[in-house]
Amino acid sequence: MAFRFALAAVLKYRESLEQREFLALERMQQEIAQMERRIRKCEEREFAAAMRREADLGRGIPSIHLQAAYEAELALQKQREELQGKLQELQAKRQECLKAYEEARQKREVLDNLRLRQLDAYRRDQAKRQQIMLDDIYLSRRRRGR
Repeated sequence: MAFRFALAAVLKYRESLEQREFLALERMQQEIAQMERRIRKCEEREFAAAMRREADLGRGIPSIHLQAAYEAELALQKQREELQGKLQELQAKRQECLKAYEEARQKREVLDNLRLRQLDAYRRDQAKRQQIMLDDIYLSRRRRGR
């Protein structure tokens, strides 16, 4: 008789929930990485605009162009701040996803540990039965040999 775990369907369901939560966590991590790249690019554009403005100031430019350069830098700062706000939101969502994943993993581990304990008990019982059978065979042969 083969081992059969009575809660196998529940364990499989828990494994699928854990996998789903893991994938959601992975997607959230990818979104965070993408947002961090966008912030870096915005910072690079902001730095390049400041360097251009400084170079233009050294050459002497009309004030209208200087005003436009400052406005462009302010727009880039605002964009970076908005992206950083979105990054914070994504990081909060990642924490929620991480919590959900850990909860799903713990629930799956409980069932998996139960299955392992039952499997261990089943194997011990099978070993006892086999030993009893071998003892009976040995004793019956020994009796016939007398």
